[in-house]
Amino acid sequence: MSSLYHITSETKLQIRKFRTSTSRTETLKCLCIAIEPKPSYQIVIDEEIQEELDSELEQLSDLSDILPDNIPRFVLMAYPSTSKDGLKQTPLVLMFWKPQTVVSQEWKMLYAGALEMVRSECGTFKLVEVTSGLEDEDDVDELQEQLDSCN
Repeated sequence: MSSLYHITSETKLQIRKFRTSTSRTETLKCLCIAIEPKPSYQIVIDEEIQEELDSELEQLSDLSDILPDNIPRFVLMAYPSTSKDGLKQTPLVLMFWKPQTVVSQEWKMLYAGALEMVRSECGTFKLVEVTSGLEDEDDVDELQEQLDSCN
């Protein structure tokens, strides 16, 4: 059976580099992963959004300003935290960004269909789905709690 999606070797390399370079980071780091429109449906790094993430991301609430509000995305996140035992950790978390303002059923289905492939490639066990768009503080606090439970 042939797959609709294809992860480019360049994207696989960027994911691997992100995983190794963020293993001991003390700041929030994210890698934005997108699906190119038909006919290719290649899974790639969204370079435009990635530039903003690299230069402007300081805290979780910044994601609502950087990520698109009308298209889903996958965000591989290195989230530094301290465990209950006082140990510093940086777990990798895959965030499935799918705000309620996404109207295209095609995009919703494409991203839902590619989720397990991307999750497997990123090598993460923790998945967080964000549908709120992180517009208010309660949404950001809820995401923070979900990320803190990764310890």
